[in-house]
Amino acid sequence: METLEPSPDRPRRIIKRYSNRKLYDTKDSRYVTLLQIAEMVRSGAEVQIIDNNTKKDLTEVTLAQIIYEEQKAHSRSVPLQTLKEIIHQRLGRLIPGARTEAPGDSDTATPKAEATRGPSFVDQAKEKLEDWQHQIDERVRAVVPSVLPWQQLQLEVKRLTQRVEELESRLKDRETK
Repeated sequence: METLEPSPDRPRRIIKRYSNRKLYDTKDSRYVTLLQIAEMVRSGAEVQIIDNNTKKDLTEVTLAQIIYEEQKAHSRSVPLQTLKEIIHQRLGRLIPGARTEAPGDSDTATPKAEATRGPSFVDQAKEKLEDWQHQIDERVRAVVPSVLPWQQLQLEVKRLTQRVEELESRLKDRETK
């Protein structure tokens, strides 16, 4: 994972991510939210998010998560084509076989250099998506018990409706005889 170099006029703000997923701004000595980090970035601050235990740089994953949360809240604030291009560019740089640039492009890392940098953006994104999927699964599990009785009730009403129609048909047949 590449590290962000602070510009000389803007010192880097270090945000520590703890195992409980809380984010701690070391400059202001306080916990911050993703929304607050987004505001820091918008105001021009250089931020770097570091996992407190492993010391891995989680800046890209956290910024991607901020984009995701903002997309979810404001649906379609970033054009779909722009999102596709971002994904295409990142995959092109991280996965040599998936890139569209000509071989030997200077901005593409070699596979050996890629392996020494630690988890790739794709690996971190995959881990984040698995976490989101787990959260969604938990929410679905919480909702399903309340939905199941309604489904059973609907099936029972449908069965009874069919039975009533069948009995009406028999009654009508008897009346015509």
